[in-house]
Amino acid sequence: MNFLISTNRAGVIPSRQASSELDCETAALLRAAIRPIFVSAASWGNLTDILKDKGYRLVFRQGRLCITDRTTNARVCGLRFLGFEFRELVSRLGRPIVVATGDGANGDILATRPTAD
Repeated sequence: MNFLISTNRAGVIPSRQASSELDCETAALLRAAIRPIFVSAASWGNLTDILKDKGYRLVFRQGRLCITDRTTNARVCGLRFLGFEFRELVSRLGRPIVVATGDGANGDILATRPTAD
């Protein structure tokens, strides 16, 4: 019996990108701070306004709803990280108002419907 052993990059341990990954304590604190906002939100507008006051915003990135930092636009976390499913929020809050941005399935959630002038 012959085995082919790949030694390409053997022994290399990939480094973690500390700036984009959360440690356990930070993740727990983030969930504890943000999850209640989603639970108590009465509407998408209410949810986006509260997140805005806290320095966050809701956006779609590659078709997935996530929270980003308002100043850096960096992705903070997704819905699954908080323990929610998009379908669950839609059934409770209704359909969000989404404006497509950039390429692919990216978009911003608006607090109110735009008006035609």
